[in-house]
Amino acid sequence: MAKEPGVVRYDPNTEAFQMRAQWKKVENCKMQWAERWAWLLDEGKQAKSEADAIHQETAAVLPRVVGKSESQKSLKPVPITSTGIIGWLAAKPDCQLEIYTSWITKVPLRIPDTWDNNNYFGQGEQ
Repeated sequence: MAKEPGVVRYDPNTEAFQMRAQWKKVENCKMQWAERWAWLLDEGKQAKSEADAIHQETAAVLPRVVGKSESQKSLKPVPITSTGIIGWLAAKPDCQLEIYTSWITKVPLRIPDTWDNNNYFGQGEQ
């Protein structure tokens, strides 16, 4: 029986040997990284602590702005009847709904190609 060209046969012993070699490489790389680059972890911790200290200093000096989330809104009293539930939230001045409209009044058919712009590389030809 002739051996077919291009057919790769599966050998479990070779696969196991290659897997063990790959694991050994990974372990060696892990040890080398710890020896060569472990100082980066300490530098990162030091930089984070310095940034936190600067952040605390500036936060103490800058005035505090009260955001919308800190405002005291109340949804009480809730209507008792089921017919009063509809629209009661929008009737409150704190919870009035906004009307959203489209930002684009005329929807473009396609996005214009950048290369069609004469000023793409600077001043266009006059």
